[in-house]
Amino acid sequence: MARGDLDAFPDVWLPNQQQLLDGVRDDAELVGPWYRGRTQQGIGVPSYMPTTSLEELNGSGAQLILGIEPSSVVMGVISGEVIPSYGLRQQLVAGSTDGMLAEVEDRYREREEFAFVAWSPHWMNQRYDFRYLEDPKNAFGELNETAEVSTLAREDLGEDDPVARAFLGALALEEDQLNDLEDTINEAGDPTEGARSWARDNREVVRPWVEAAEGAREA
Repeated sequence: MARGDLDAFPDVWLPNQQQLLDGVRDDAELVGPWYRGRTQQGIGVPSYMPTTSLEELNGSGAQLILGIEPSSVVMGVISGEVIPSYGLRQQLVAGSTDGMLAEVEDRYREREEFAFVAWSPHWMNQRYDFRYLEDPKNAFGELNETAEVSTLAREDLGEDDPVARAFLGALALEEDQLNDLEDTINEAGDPTEGARSWARDNREVVRPWVEAAEGAREA
């Protein structure tokens, strides 16, 4: 974003990504928050496992904690705080988010015992029956609190494309709306096709965004 390679990134979680944001504050603009629901982050396990707390994870059959990109905030907290606090013996496996979700799909289908990095909002919460493990020692710290989800836009987007900037500023979604949008995109197998289909079926939700963009065009 700071280099101008992207126009916008709609997945900035605050305050847990505040340090990352501070590093680019002079080169990008924070827009939002746009998400109107409650967030959640942590380590999850399939509901067919009896484990309910991080304190119980060593007593399970899970040998792995499937993780996401090693540069992410949550991975740093898990390796630096959560694993030492609970003396977890599972191996934390870093990889791409898509790679982790593919592993979750395979292991869940085979009913294997495993743990994985989980967060909401995300379509994983609708696709899989799982639970977030309790964190009685509060090792996740501020990540246990609900976050604000905002968009980061390149610094000069408002000048180059005021219509797009106005659209982003008007964007707002409730939890059930976002879940439905993600489900529609997954079913379509194409982000553009899925988003268009969802917009056609949710005109009342989309109308304020479009009106804001049209207002910017007229101005």
